[in-house]
Amino acid sequence: MRSAAKILGWTAGILAGLLVIAATTVYFVATSDYLRGQLEDRISDMTGRRTQVAKVAVDWGWTTNVKLEGIEVANAKWGKAPYMLKVEQVDFDVRLWPLLSGNVMLPRLVLRKPEVQVETGENDQLNWSLGETPVVTGAAKALEPDNRFEAPVIGRLEVTEGKLGYRDPKRKLELDGTVSTATGKAEDEAELALKGKLEGQPLEVRFVGGSVLMLRETEQPYPLDLDVAFGGTKLKMKGRVQDPFKWTGANVDLTLSGPNLSEIYPLLGIPGPPTPPYTINGKLDREAGLWKFVQSKWRVGESDLTGEVIVDERRKPRFLTAKLVSQKLVFEDLAPLVGATPARKTNVSPKQAQTQAQLEATGDLFPNVPLQVEKMRAMNMDVTLDAKRVIAPPWLPVQALAFRVLIHDGNATVKPLTLAVMEGGTIAGEMGIDARTDDPKVKANLRASDIELKNFFRESRYFDATQGKIQGRVSLAGSGRSLAHVMGSANGFMAFSLGGGSVSSLMVSLAGLQIFDALVLYVTGDNRIPIKCAVGRLNFQQGNVVFDRTLLDTQKSVLHVKGQLSLKSQALNAEVDADPKSFDLLDLHGAVMIQGKLRSPQVSLGRVIPIPTPVFGNAKDVPCAGLTQQMLTAP
Repeated sequence: MRSAAKILGWTAGILAGLLVIAATTVYFVATSDYLRGQLEDRISDMTGRRTQVAKVAVDWGWTTNVKLEGIEVANAKWGKAPYMLKVEQVDFDVRLWPLLSGNVMLPRLVLRKPEVQVETGENDQLNWSLGETPVVTGAAKALEPDNRFEAPVIGRLEVTEGKLGYRDPKRKLELDGTVSTATGKAEDEAELALKGKLEGQPLEVRFVGGSVLMLRETEQPYPLDLDVAFGGTKLKMKGRVQDPFKWTGANVDLTLSGPNLSEIYPLLGIPGPPTPPYTINGKLDREAGLWKFVQSKWRVGESDLTGEVIVDERRKPRFLTAKLVSQKLVFEDLAPLVGATPARKTNVSPKQAQTQAQLEATGDLFPNVPLQVEKMRAMNMDVTLDAKRVIAPPWLPVQALAFRVLIHDGNATVKPLTLAVMEGGTIAGEMGIDARTDDPKVKANLRASDIELKNFFRESRYFDATQGKIQGRVSLAGSGRSLAHVMGSANGFMAFSLGGGSVSSLMVSLAGLQIFDALVLYVTGDNRIPIKCAVGRLNFQQGNVVFDRTLLDTQKSVLHVKGQLSLKSQALNAEVDADPKSFDLLDLHGAVMIQGKLRSPQVSLGRVIPIPTPVFGNAKDVPCAGLTQQMLTAP
């Protein structure tokens, strides 16, 4: 939550600095004969920056009026802006008697055309940092209130035509805003309106708080109402804080919504994951350097989550801990994590819809959407998700999932990762993304155990005739800034085995072009054909994939899958050929060809004898046990 408070923090800090200057000015004006010249020298010494004051006017009295005109404070030497602070006029009244006892009482403070430039350097130093101006450190700490009662008393505060600029080249952040009004009377609310741009996106901030005098109230909680609009992202905070200076005793509701959670980074400084449109609400509190977002409820796409998020600002880099639970997780809502788009088009952002349209136009399966993994270096994390119920498409029989993500200095590990599959199956292992360099490295090591084959044929005519349990392994590694690049550079293998079970006799007959058998089954109804085994291995080398001894051994024939696919071009060129074991009356003697883009390959017949002829068949049984062990254990 650090950057959420920055926008207001800059304004509050700048005003506090001006109060320091104002209070110090009264002292020096009262004890110096040089007035303006001495004032410039004293403020320059105090701030550590060359300071110019064009005009000073003092109207003495128990309540003294001071006008400072043409104030300009030089920027840090490394800064880009010509100045750090420029104010056309500071006009304030100060009560002298309370000032002598250390109490700052300003019945009126007016800032006309203040312009503030905030910059961050190559070493993350801030031009307004106290470390940049050590003399200010002592003064600021001396005047910093320990509690609400010690806060300066401001009867009326006015800021007219204020400007605020922020530059952080390292994070590629740029903010240019205007403070249109910020007024506060003892009996009225304090208001702040800010407009500008952040990373080229429009930014609007509106703050309404309790009166300035309420800051001194020790009993009554301080009310606040903050609305921030950044592009399509909306942030709202509303509630009361017992101590606004320490942000303790908070009862503040926070609501965050937008098209994609990854877009909160410029605003909050938190590298959120890519998501479908979302709405999040909960309670925000702070305690001993910890920002706590508790009792939170999340609606992400069509998924629901609850849990808590804690950001520890005492650690460098900052550390985020999140514990989330979902009673309903729609698997497709995870697609944006790899740059893909949920299949549903009812709840996607405009950018995600554009990506989907491009994929459909090109026929590609893997999106070439840059994954902004460099943001992972900004914060370390420990995130857990326990999805009790997963709603997945028919071809993916996942019922539940759980994982833990650890991120340290840009290196992310998903371990453990467990997916519960229908009827007792599991997929477990670990994944990782090493984003410590500009060419991220991605790896995956997974094992599949006891996955029921028929569950992949849900809502198809082959479901009832299919049976058997699949074992499998995945060991892949690639690099790149998008899923398309990672897959296009992948090395490793995928392997599976099916020991026993059954498959659709119709499916086998069609794959083997056994026309007579297929016609009979189509008319009379499908039935099961026993499987002796099925094994397969896909070897990956720099994005080129070759089918290695991929076959299905059934009672009637042995089906072989041969060919290759290119993940760079996302194109497949494979064939399914059958070796009959027994006599078949009508066989076309040809292979089934599968060719084209991975997203929508075309199925056709290879070279065939145009007239179906009898085949006697002499295929032998496959040595399943040895082949299975070899496929799953080989590196």
